[in-house]
Amino acid sequence: MKRRKFIKLSAISAAGLVLPVQLEVQAEAKLLLKPRTFVTPNADFYVLQIGDPAELDAKTWRMGVSGLVEQRAQVLQLKDIKAMEPVTVTRTLKCIGDPIGTEQMSNAEWKGARLRDLLERVGPKPEAKVVVFRCADGYHTAIPLADAMREETVLAYEMNGVPLPTEHGFPVRLLNPGHYGTKNPKWITSIQLAKEHESYWEKQGWDPIAHVKLATMIGTPSEGEEIPGGKIYTVSGAAFDAGNHGGIKKVEVSIDYGQTWEEAEIWAQDTPLSWVLWKWEWQVPEKSEPVEIYARATGNSGVIQDEIGIEVEPVGATGYHIIDAAIVMP
Repeated sequence: MKRRKFIKLSAISAAGLVLPVQLEVQAEAKLLLKPRTFVTPNADFYVLQIGDPAELDAKTWRMGVSGLVEQRAQVLQLKDIKAMEPVTVTRTLKCIGDPIGTEQMSNAEWKGARLRDLLERVGPKPEAKVVVFRCADGYHTAIPLADAMREETVLAYEMNGVPLPTEHGFPVRLLNPGHYGTKNPKWITSIQLAKEHESYWEKQGWDPIAHVKLATMIGTPSEGEEIPGGKIYTVSGAAFDAGNHGGIKKVEVSIDYGQTWEEAEIWAQDTPLSWVLWKWEWQVPEKSEPVEIYARATGNSGVIQDEIGIEVEPVGATGYHIIDAAIVMP
């Protein structure tokens, strides 16, 4: 059905490394894709926080680990974190406040230490249910102890081969797989084990779980773009589920209001904890007319992305990303 009759609700914004599977993409062709690279350069990685970035000095930075612990509370320096067994992972982060099709989703290679290794040193007491993170900018959030003890949960101190940039949480931030950025705090200054905790955004009515929803973003064409008729055009973008549906199985594109779908080519991917990049070569018809381009993803669990969008607050946006464009003839 045409979108004039289609309910499109706008959103309100508010493991070990596996080398990416990348198909041959010529340099010239990659210039037409968006995103162009599997790993997002640090300067292009989205930035969002409750205030100004916290500027911390590694020499004086300390992180306390306390609360409901069996052993003695600890105060760690950055060198102590780096002395732990290192892990390198590729992870995508996405903002819970993103509208459908937003660009506040980026992917990087991170180096750090497993949070589990640190918590095992202090020994959580049986009554401990959550791990609370307090940050230098005043932000605070908590995750279930079971999530904190996952092998994939990492305290990161490097991003794309360099120390974390200030705006991305230097000197240490959390990578909490399966969850939006609200549960991946930056500039951590203390870790506490507790029975319960009401986090910064939960106090304002946002989802306390913050599981990433199955989502597909169209990078090309852009909204309102004119597409030459009679030529081949590359529709491209990214899809992500943070592993909550087993990763992305396939991405499909429709140019007839969802009546029929064409499977796109996934040209770059890693583990389910990072996005997939896709492209679809479209033989554009020789005529001038408006066109709406839809994209949807299917998870390895078999779940297909929902058609109808919902407002992002308080649980994250869902629904097809739809681009209005126009086919034009010279």
